[in-house]
Amino acid sequence: MACSIKITNFVAVKQTTILISIDMRKLVFAVGALVAISLSSCIDNGQQNKGEGLIQDSIAPADTLEPLSVTGVAIDGAMNSISLLVGEDTVFFSYPELDNDHRASWDINDSVTVRYYVTENGDSVTDVINQADA
Repeated sequence: MACSIKITNFVAVKQTTILISIDMRKLVFAVGALVAISLSSCIDNGQQNKGEGLIQDSIAPADTLEPLSVTGVAIDGAMNSISLLVGEDTVFFSYPELDNDHRASWDINDSVTVRYYVTENGDSVTDVINQADA
């Protein structure tokens, strides 16, 4: 009898181990399927929304748009932006894609001219000119 109890206990432990491993396989499969579905939905949205949220200023030919310019005193800014005091108004321009050839260096209190076009996506700066250098 003692022998059969040990064998029975061993068989019961072995059956429990097999059942647990089968449940783990099901769980791993379910989690894997969920991850695959989630990733595939992200990839589909990325393809559908390609280009959305990207705003690029486009400059129309000069004959369809009137170039504008403003001259004021530089009061703030950074490498790709400038704030000008024009009379009692403050105007701000950002020009991250402007070539270095069209971008003058300036210091606070310098007189600076900004040439730009008005587009449907905002102002598009074409030149930043420091009046001290002109």
